[in-house]
Amino acid sequence: MKPTSTPPSNAPKPAPASQPANSCPYGAGRFVVSTKGVDFYGKDKEGNEQPPLWICAPLHITAKTRDEKSGEWGRLLEWLDDDGEKHLWAMPLELLEGDGSEVRRELARLGLHISPNQTARNLLAAYIKAWPIETRARCVDRLGWHGDVFVTPSGSIGSTGELVVFQNAHALEPAFSTSGDEHEWRDSVAALVQGNSRLVFALSAAFAGPLANIAGEDSGGFHFRGTSSSGKSTALRLAASVWGNPSRYTRLWRGTINGLEGLAALHNDGLLILDEISQIDPAAAGEAAYMLANGQGKTRANRNGHAKAPQRWRLLFLSAGEESLVTVMARDGKKTSAGQEIRLADIEADAGAGMGMFETLHGFPTAAILATAIKEASESYHGAIGGKWLSRLVENRATLAADVTNRIKQFQGKAVPAGATGQIDRVERRFALVAVAGELATAYGLTGWQEGEATRAALACFTAWLDAFGGAGNHEERATLAQVRAFFEAHGASRFEDINADGTQRIPNRVGFYRMGDDGRREYLVPPEAFRREICRGMDEKLAKEVLIKSGMLQRGKDGRPTQVHRLPDLGSTRCYVMLYRDQEA
Repeated sequence: MKPTSTPPSNAPKPAPASQPANSCPYGAGRFVVSTKGVDFYGKDKEGNEQPPLWICAPLHITAKTRDEKSGEWGRLLEWLDDDGEKHLWAMPLELLEGDGSEVRRELARLGLHISPNQTARNLLAAYIKAWPIETRARCVDRLGWHGDVFVTPSGSIGSTGELVVFQNAHALEPAFSTSGDEHEWRDSVAALVQGNSRLVFALSAAFAGPLANIAGEDSGGFHFRGTSSSGKSTALRLAASVWGNPSRYTRLWRGTINGLEGLAALHNDGLLILDEISQIDPAAAGEAAYMLANGQGKTRANRNGHAKAPQRWRLLFLSAGEESLVTVMARDGKKTSAGQEIRLADIEADAGAGMGMFETLHGFPTAAILATAIKEASESYHGAIGGKWLSRLVENRATLAADVTNRIKQFQGKAVPAGATGQIDRVERRFALVAVAGELATAYGLTGWQEGEATRAALACFTAWLDAFGGAGNHEERATLAQVRAFFEAHGASRFEDINADGTQRIPNRVGFYRMGDDGRREYLVPPEAFRREICRGMDEKLAKEVLIKSGMLQRGKDGRPTQVHRLPDLGSTRCYVMLYRDQEA
């Protein structure tokens, strides 16, 4: 793990109070820790005591750390930087089984002064190993919920009778930080978004991440799609301000699948924010959406060649870009599946008021000026509200599950249209979770919004998603019908031969034949191989037949089979599919 600091406050912190010097023996000498730092008192070959060798500024070893299986042992280190900020690092002991340079690098990076003397630098590792400590702390390799305790980069919220700390030798650096307090955030950032459905929804989504575990909901994402300068980045900044500095907390889609996997694990039980979906490799976009929503990375081998447990997480992710996932994948010639589209719910950024994502300007002359005010407020006040939210969740966890479940059902009663499929219900529950999170944060006095604000925003965004998704029916069925209709619209007049032409008509790249039905409209007769290769290209053929029969586009034979026997030019008596496509059905 990268060591992290306790979030800063507005007031300067006092210098550490003086402590009585304490020491421990090491070899022929001893380590001494005082307010001046860590020194080593050694002796020369004749046994004469040498002047103290300064090793580093005050560095305290406060606990032995280990995981739930009594492995991954380490030490909990604590020190202050020159600004008086306290840093904690659950350092894995394995990092000292080399030259110790990685440990020194991380300590120095976060403000610990270390001696340039090589002998002293080597003694730093010895000091950390040799210092006697009996206090124990339980280390965990991921942030988020561990029972009733929520582990953050700077500590844990809740109590199990034992200190729980984050220890991970290979994680990226968390971007949590604090500026200002929760009241300043509420009266500036949260106040400016009221009446703007997309912005209220984005803020509510930031609260929903830690609530997913309590509610038993799966991971999933939301994607704001819209033109440049429509307010998408503002929405992401708002959400980021709940947990840290927006300029650092917001990440980019650009990168590898492995990189996104590491980011997902780092945001377990929280919110991952990814901007500029157009920057991801189109060939990897669909896999990335699946991976983030499925909550599990790839299985890999450890250095001994044995399978290593894959990284796991539960989170919500918020995305933005000028393109949708469908469009990004299409650049690589790929089609999205319904599974991918429901894992990353696409929301039109334009709220319909002619101002992009904005609907209410709160007295500002333009949406651009309001966006600037929101940006400045979120840079000044961020992070503290997330800590308060976690404290309230920990405090009320025992009763929250039933309450959240009831609230989700109430939202479903308002949002889910009659006849909705399981696909729709799955996405709707994610929107419901966001609505519930926003309403709970409001009830706890964290947002300053009126009751119902978050619910109205979630309903508006869900409706926008549902319209873009194509309604309440099954997505695969709609996609199948749309593809078949598009095929006949494009090729119905050019790639089918008149069955009565008696060989006088020659059609290049022929798909099948047509004849005139009793109603004077064309009926298409398609041989099995052409049906499979052309009509059902890229689709599940069995599903396509079922959908087409159900819609009336494919006529069953008298024997109940999906094919009928007809005499076709050049082919003789053969089975074929009879398609009754009608222009008005398109």
